[in-house]
Amino acid sequence: MEQQQVLAFLALAEELHFGRAAQRLFLTQPTLSRTIRGLEQELGVALFERSSRSVRLTPAGSALVQPAEDLRDSHDRAVASVTEAAAGLSGTVTLAFTGAASYRLAARIAALVAERHPGVTLRLFSTSVANEGLNQVLDHSVDAVLGRWGSVPAGISSRRLAREDFVVAVPSSHRLAGRGSVAFGEIAQDPFIHLPEHPRSVLRERLSELSERYGVTPDTVRSAPDSWTALALVGEGLGITLTISSVRDNTDLPGIEFLDLSDDGDPAWLSLAWLTRYTNSAVVSVLRCAEAAASELPNGISTDEA
Repeated sequence: MEQQQVLAFLALAEELHFGRAAQRLFLTQPTLSRTIRGLEQELGVALFERSSRSVRLTPAGSALVQPAEDLRDSHDRAVASVTEAAAGLSGTVTLAFTGAASYRLAARIAALVAERHPGVTLRLFSTSVANEGLNQVLDHSVDAVLGRWGSVPAGISSRRLAREDFVVAVPSSHRLAGRGSVAFGEIAQDPFIHLPEHPRSVLRERLSELSERYGVTPDTVRSAPDSWTALALVGEGLGITLTISSVRDNTDLPGIEFLDLSDDGDPAWLSLAWLTRYTNSAVVSVLRCAEAAASELPNGISTDEA
């Protein structure tokens, strides 16, 4: 049964009048009659009893009403699903993010997606370092990633969402704790706890720039797999670490003080990155929600600034 036949049959089954059914379908009465006859010939049964005064369903016609309604509804759902997917209103998007710095923003994005695009399922995936998320975008493991990079590889687009400053986490027992801000030269000889070295790391790049400016080589006492671990080590008094303001704002581990860098005015940028030639249209819906979520932050930037 073709969709036109299904709609013609249901209209006539409800109206039981060729003229009204044809008008409802914006067809001529002869066209409707030919469609019904063709359907009856295809099925090999009469679906309507016709007389000069009335039209009635035959037992076969009555039996066909429910299956025909199911076919119509199934067709409508299929069309709606395809249309919504093409418009980015449905589908599944996987968003990677680095835990300590971005988990609250990721949660806010998820809430806005659920509120504004109920047909879109957002799956969150935490990574230890932002560069890992870029690689996952490139190999299609995830659709988008929240993070901070000095640059992104070819084939990836990014949008700035928020400005962040570099800060230093020190133990509460540190000689400079409570100062509020320090110059890098004051802590350049302290033992540093580093995150793993990887390309495009804004923390590694900034530490290298500051060290060259002061002519020092940081004393790396140990490496931590992620920001949570680095901060826990700082809290135990095992060293200090360079981090960003969102880590300070999103963590409350004991035994730590955060100090602004008074001689470093260049910001880091929290950005969303995705494949330039994306095939998942729902990514656009998530991007719009990410922009809206970031605009709620004190350090969020507008779309024009991005």
